[in-house]
Amino acid sequence: MHCLPETDVSSDAYSEHMRRGLALAEASFDVAAPQPPASRAASDLTDWSNGPLRAWLEQKQRALTAARAELDLAAEQSHRERILGGAVVGLMYEDVARVLRGVPAPVDLESEPELLRIYEGLVRAQARPFLELSRSAYRACSLNADHPPGMRHFSTFCRPRLDGLPEEDAPSPGVTEGEVVRE
Repeated sequence: MHCLPETDVSSDAYSEHMRRGLALAEASFDVAAPQPPASRAASDLTDWSNGPLRAWLEQKQRALTAARAELDLAAEQSHRERILGGAVVGLMYEDVARVLRGVPAPVDLESEPELLRIYEGLVRAQARPFLELSRSAYRACSLNADHPPGMRHFSTFCRPRLDGLPEEDAPSPGVTEGEVVRE
């Protein structure tokens, strides 16, 4: 969250919900993604994704849900907090999406381009809901940042972040939109 622009008021002026939401959001970023296994063998990646990666995602989602609840309440307090909340929510979901999109493919698939394409589609499908939530939050931040005048610079923060998110792509054959893939 250190990349966020400064607001036009001190943090003392934020509502209690915003202060709690920001603290919970900061804590969500402290939930570090697990390092992939040294080996990219399918069995090692399966164990990693069913163990440390799944545990991380569950912990991360609990942290996001708690922060999001407070930030949503803060957004009802003032337009300024709606703008800031949108930027923070966008960052939180972008963080998860980028980790999920970075899940490595098993080395065995390198010689099977069709299977590799399907696997990569499954990985993108796992990240897609987080990307959509990030897009929505950044879009709201950008559109809301028209006033007060001291918050307009949030548009120049949120719009490039929105534009920099990975492009949408169609689900791979056999993958239902929003489906959670489990092995």
